[in-house]
Formats: sequence, C-alpha cells, structure tokens
Amino acid sequence: MPLPDLMTTAEEMARKILEAGPLAVRAIKQAAIKGLSMPLDDGLRLESNLFRLLAMTEDSVEGTRAFAEKRPPEWKAR
Repeated sequence: MPLPDLMTTAEEMARKILEAGPLAVRAIKQAAIKGLSMPLDDGLRLESNLFRLLAMTEDSVEGTRAFAEKRPPEWKAR
C-alpha cells in the first residue's frame, strides 16, 4: 500500500470496526489473540464456540433484524 494512503485506509478500517457489534469485535479479538498460540484445530474450535455463543445474544437478533429492515443496528452489548 502506498504510504500516502495508509492513514486514510487505517481510518476507514477503524470506522468499520466501530460500527460492528461490540460483542462480535471482542470475540474476534479473543480468537485472533488466543489463536496465535494454539494449534489450528484448537483455534478453529475456539472460533466455532465463540460463534455459537454470539448467535444466542440480543445483538445477533438485532443485527439480523436491522439488516432485513435496511437500517443501522442498535447494539446493546447483550
């Protein structure tokens, strides 16, 4: 990536992360950090477990509903 584009690209990525559900962001960080120090099979199992837990949250329901209604989600971190 050309150096002049670096900050703009980083800011765009940060904006997208801030728009995502806080529980999902937390789970992604956990999977990435822990996954670095474990075998691939264990990392995939961790990711699967986190996904299953996230699917049972209010934010998961809200995200799906907001997408269907074509509106921004209102995250509750629950």
